[in-house]
Amino acid sequence: MDTYNTAEQIDPFLNKLRVACQVSLGLFLVMQVSGGVVRWILDRIGASVLTYVPNVLMILCVASFASYKILNQRFSQSSFFFILLVGLSLLIGYWNTHNLVQVIFGLWVLVPFLFGITCQPLVLPIPSAQLKWFLLPLFCIAAGGVIANSVLDYPWVGVSYQVGGVEIEGAREWQTSGGAARLSGLARSSFDVAGQVVVFAGVLSMFFNRWWQRILIWMLCGGAVFLSTSKGILLALLMTIIASEAQNSRNGKILKLAIIGGIFWLFVPPLMGWTMDWQELARTDINNPLYGSFLDRMNDMWPRALELATTHGLPPFGRGLGGIGVPLSIYEPDLSNAGDNIFVYIFALIGIIAIPLFVMGFSGLVQMCQFLDGQAIRTTLVLAVIIIWYGGVGNILEHAILALALGFITHALTAFFGKENMQLAENINVKIEKE
Repeated sequence: MDTYNTAEQIDPFLNKLRVACQVSLGLFLVMQVSGGVVRWILDRIGASVLTYVPNVLMILCVASFASYKILNQRFSQSSFFFILLVGLSLLIGYWNTHNLVQVIFGLWVLVPFLFGITCQPLVLPIPSAQLKWFLLPLFCIAAGGVIANSVLDYPWVGVSYQVGGVEIEGAREWQTSGGAARLSGLARSSFDVAGQVVVFAGVLSMFFNRWWQRILIWMLCGGAVFLSTSKGILLALLMTIIASEAQNSRNGKILKLAIIGGIFWLFVPPLMGWTMDWQELARTDINNPLYGSFLDRMNDMWPRALELATTHGLPPFGRGLGGIGVPLSIYEPDLSNAGDNIFVYIFALIGIIAIPLFVMGFSGLVQMCQFLDGQAIRTTLVLAVIIIWYGGVGNILEHAILALALGFITHALTAFFGKENMQLAENINVKIEKE
């Protein structure tokens, strides 16, 4: 994929498209952080459909940029491969579900990821100071909303609305097994806001040089995650703090260990769930507040996800778009499965093709750890640590902001491996020697 990071490279159309992409991204992030309250307000005035404006704008940006690259013959081999992969997944999805709406909805779910991987070179060349002062208010709103929610009852929590005859949950109201409320702040759910504050904190930690400033960020982040009661992201938060401090001290070895350790965390538990019998342990410990949900994944969710890719799919190419996650819960509720692991989720979508893609991705991340002087690579790596460690217990692609981050990471990895490797290095002031 190409990079467009200097003013000299941008023609008038790209300049306008860059502004459109950045506006779309800004609206998208604001909507995600305040999704619960905004949806409640729009529903009260009969304008619920406006909640989807940011995503529609993102689709238009993706289509416009892709068209520009095709017309100007700047369509790289990696872009062509990705288009083929999406097309194949669409066909396989329809072959398995016989429901075009379900397949298209599966593609809709991936809009933040598609925007990230396609439009990254247009939205990310932002001066560090501007990016910092844009993300900092969003971080404070997301974290502060959860903290305020611990003492205030928000009227939008638990409220549903309808769009096109389909009832949609505005902000989820639910509790832990012990009865404690899972606080979502201004967002739509507790796991949404937990992912948001960790991503914002991770990126912001790259911009603050003073240790006490980073401590304040991590304390506010940790408090919000604790109040959200989202256990799955706690390990990701810890590893993100370690990775962030390793980068600030330019310690590539610790960062590599964080990524390599994440590889085991991502792959070993699902493989154990696929190859070992956990039924007896599940009978006795499924309600354990500490690890019961993880045990349920190993005993039930991940084995059934494998069946989606095999028994209910088209081996070895998986089940295709719409074949797992939210689309499945709506159109095939009997097979409902969230995946709750990024590898499991993607394996269900594209089957065996996922394996070499993950191998290449991790290889690129480990190589990037040698170049910690560039802001772009440092930001990519801290986001990657979040994705890897939270991806062990979450499907990532259905968490909008994490899916966007995954798209940015994927584009950066493609650029790192691609022909524009030297241009990327020059843009981030990192020298990469030719082999």
